[in-house]
Amino acid sequence: MHEDVKDCDVVIVGSGASGALAAMVLAQGGLNVLCLEQGDWIDRNDRAHYRPDWAWQRQATWNPDVNSRENSDDYPVDSDSSQVLMWNSVGGSTNVYAAIWPRYRPSDFRKGDEHGLQPNWPICYEDIAPFYERVDRILGVSGLAGDAAMPTRDQFPTRPLPFSSTARTLSRAFDRLGWHWWPAEAGVISEDYDGRPGCNSCGLCWGCSRASMSLYTYSVWPKALEAGARLQTNARVLRIEKGKDGRATGVVWKDRISGQTHRTTANVVVVGANGVGTPRLLLASDNLANSSDMVGRNLMHHTLVSAQIRVDEAVNGHMGHIVSLISREFAETDISRGFVNGFNFNCLTSTPSAAELSNGWLGSKPGPWGEHHHSWFKQNFGHVITLLGIGDDLPNPDNRIWLDPTVTDSDGLPAVRMHYAPGENDKRMMNFMLDRLQDLGEAAEANDIQLNDYRDAQGIYRTPAWHLLGTCRMGEDPETSVVNRWHQTWDVPNLFILDGSVFATGGVVNPTPTVSALALRAAEYIRDNYRELSRSTKVSVEA
Repeated sequence: MHEDVKDCDVVIVGSGASGALAAMVLAQGGLNVLCLEQGDWIDRNDRAHYRPDWAWQRQATWNPDVNSRENSDDYPVDSDSSQVLMWNSVGGSTNVYAAIWPRYRPSDFRKGDEHGLQPNWPICYEDIAPFYERVDRILGVSGLAGDAAMPTRDQFPTRPLPFSSTARTLSRAFDRLGWHWWPAEAGVISEDYDGRPGCNSCGLCWGCSRASMSLYTYSVWPKALEAGARLQTNARVLRIEKGKDGRATGVVWKDRISGQTHRTTANVVVVGANGVGTPRLLLASDNLANSSDMVGRNLMHHTLVSAQIRVDEAVNGHMGHIVSLISREFAETDISRGFVNGFNFNCLTSTPSAAELSNGWLGSKPGPWGEHHHSWFKQNFGHVITLLGIGDDLPNPDNRIWLDPTVTDSDGLPAVRMHYAPGENDKRMMNFMLDRLQDLGEAAEANDIQLNDYRDAQGIYRTPAWHLLGTCRMGEDPETSVVNRWHQTWDVPNLFILDGSVFATGGVVNPTPTVSALALRAAEYIRDNYRELSRSTKVSVEA
């Protein structure tokens, strides 16, 4: 192995949302920061938006599911039940996410007090509320303040996205049922902001070629690089190394262009490689930070069901941001329903082109080819709305990722195996959600309602749920968690984990806003305590 010692104050593994924010904060604080990313920069002109076969490309080379595309930057993930949304490049999965931007609720942080089937977080909503606000301003989040289902917040940096025809149709349905609804918050700028152009409502959003959506490549990384952070692309980290004193000494990584292997030493190591990549790296680093046996366990996706409804009026769902409304009507626990926890409605637009609609989406039935195709297309296109029920699944240590004993990636690092199955509480919630989706479709006066529970003939849940949470969870007890309230691993005092793997509970909404707020908070802790962290052999127990 060719040794090339490149000392730095902090080395960060992964350049997605958490890695980008950490690099920005730490570099602005005057620290010498190196971020290692196994993928490369994406040229916006290479995105599917600019290709004549863009609908097909979204299903193929730009598919957010790592197992449904062929990309040399990826590594194998053998999942028995679920899609695996991740993107290995600068900006991480924000390159293909939908930038739906709701916050967690106060009750999400104290499920241990509420019913005891999930742990309490060692922090509360009030601890991260200021960081939610600051992240929103960094990105230019759009929305409407005043939702009575949530704590009071500041006005959004940019005004709400246009209230679409889909939103008008669904709002009337919610009103008929007497259910809560609110215009969706979005990590999309509705007007020019911070040098980026406002959204032009061009269509369904899985990434954005204009940078109106807050891809961290365009919204955060320029600030980090301007502050002096270094970003090494095509750098696959093979392992984190630890010294005799129990501290992390740095990382060994491979330059995927030259083929050379390097060792970089650092005083603090930060990992932000998502809920699969982070436990994979720890397990591959001689079972690092795993005295609790919680690394890789308690995988949460969200318990997902969906419906496609067809309405008579044209809702033109192929235009505008992907989400029109959200509803927290059933977000809190009500044991009279037969389960604990709750769920959120994400009310989506419809598909943006003939090709995607004809191929089906999120489990909907594809359209026919041949004699009846044109009449079917005329009846469906612009008239279909997708509804998601997103539930708070209970953590289960048997839902987990682990290292494959034989399969490796192209650089010899073990591949990942993944198992996920909903528990009995989750299944009862799924059935309840399906009934409420039926109610909502009927209230919208839909002429066709297709319900999708993603359970096959054998009852196996094959979910397209995309969120990868809980596999290195945060807690107050080193025996049942991996990191403390500051994201510091209990076993290794200068090793921090900043991605969604630290979540103690999954909540009922998309996690990136919370990932980002937590990352900003943890990065400022590292910055403010760097001198102590660079030499300490003890983990903080500060309350």
